[in-house]
Amino acid sequence: MSEEAKRVVTLEREDELSPRVALLYSMMEKARERLLNRIESLSDVDIDYSPHGRSIETIGTLLFHIAAVEWSWIFEDIGGKEMDYEKWKQAFPLREDIDQLTGQRVEFYFDRLNEVRQEVLEWLKGIDDEELDRLIDLGHAEVSIEWVLFHLIEHEAMHIGQISVLSRMYDMTRVQATD
Repeated sequence: MSEEAKRVVTLEREDELSPRVALLYSMMEKARERLLNRIESLSDVDIDYSPHGRSIETIGTLLFHIAAVEWSWIFEDIGGKEMDYEKWKQAFPLREDIDQLTGQRVEFYFDRLNEVRQEVLEWLKGIDDEELDRLIDLGHAEVSIEWVLFHLIEHEAMHIGQISVLSRMYDMTRVQATD
């Protein structure tokens, strides 16, 4: 491979964040970039697909769930704010036997993901590296803010895999329907 053909891949760090915070945030952004690349070609119909709506989330539900969990960990668990259950209840439908959120445009999910991420970025601008070591008491465990940010990266990455499988399953059902 020629030097010109090599692709350069790095983590872009947010200048307004302290070094450790910037590294974790850049990892969050890399996971989000992968998520958005994975779903950018999906239609409004595609995101409502589930092979079994009462036991497997739709892609849209998973997107809404990713945004809700990120908000909850940062602003509820760390910040002590109460989550607006009515706004987010469909982000957790299989746990509470609630109908999944369907019929939304893809942009709805992009907007939720982006709104939460912007709130998180603004919050992170007020955190320094030492603050990452602060422990948060969850009742059943104490976790550091650094661990929470790591967990959000891990959580999103796992759901990217789930979304990839669901979209491939949906592609297979479309091919079978045309045979």
